Amino acid sequence: MTSFAGKTALITGASAGMGVNYARELAAEGARLILVARRADRLEAIRSELQQQHGVDITVLPCDLADAEARQALYDSLKRDGVEVDLLINNAGLGLKGPFLGADWQAIQNMIQVDITALSHLSHLFGQDMKHRGAGDILLVASVVGHFAVPKYAAYSASKHYVRALGVALKHELQPHGVNVTTVSPGATATEFFDVAGDRPSRLVRRATRSSRGVVRAALAGLRAGKREVIPGAMNAMMAGLARLLPTALMTRMVSRVFG
Repeated sequence: MTSFAGKTALITGASAGMGVNYARELAAEGARLILVARRADRLEAIRSELQQQHGVDITVLPCDLADAEARQALYDSLKRDGVEVDLLINNAGLGLKGPFLGADWQAIQNMIQVDITALSHLSHLFGQDMKHRGAGDILLVASVVGHFAVPKYAAYSASKHYVRALGVALKHELQPHGVNVTTVSPGATATEFFDVAGDRPSRLVRRATRSSRGVVRAALAGLRAGKREVIPGAMNAMMAGLARLLPTALMTRMVSRVFG
């Protein structure tokens, strides 16, 4: 099992939800942290909390990940400072609920920029350095909806299909070079996701909602074990399995009722 004590972990979307819990778990383990998100005040509060509790080195780098120039500047600043990222956690993401054609295009585009483009860009930048060094870990945060298509979450579920496919391919490409890639596909998790997406989840989804801390611990355990994909929760694993067995039309009708 890999230990991240003394290593440097960069966490995107670190100001809330699972990002905060990734930071807490890794700080408790003794990792150096680079926290990235748009909200500088929340990042500073998290840094203060974790430094008091664990005394670890924490760098706060506010960044709008939807902005390509900001992403490049983030990478370039760390490179100039000689900082090597041992673990990249591509956690930042957002959802959008509603009929695809009824959604504002700018909102869809912004989601794609964060969920797909930023994740790919940072994996490309830091992944090259890891390959060159012959060591490193990348965790990609997808979703159980990346296993099937979800009406009214069309673009979001499609983006998570992309993340899963990228993760599987990258693992195959980078494993011979000493770099591990693991993809985590959570189901409903107790974060700000549904509020940001403009959704009130169904009773079934609320009952299946898992704690952010539990999901993060499962993801990190799978990463340490070198797994290709982690699907926290028996119901989520069952849904992913059904997607491989049921006809697409039937699965789509079923999840349409679940995610309503």
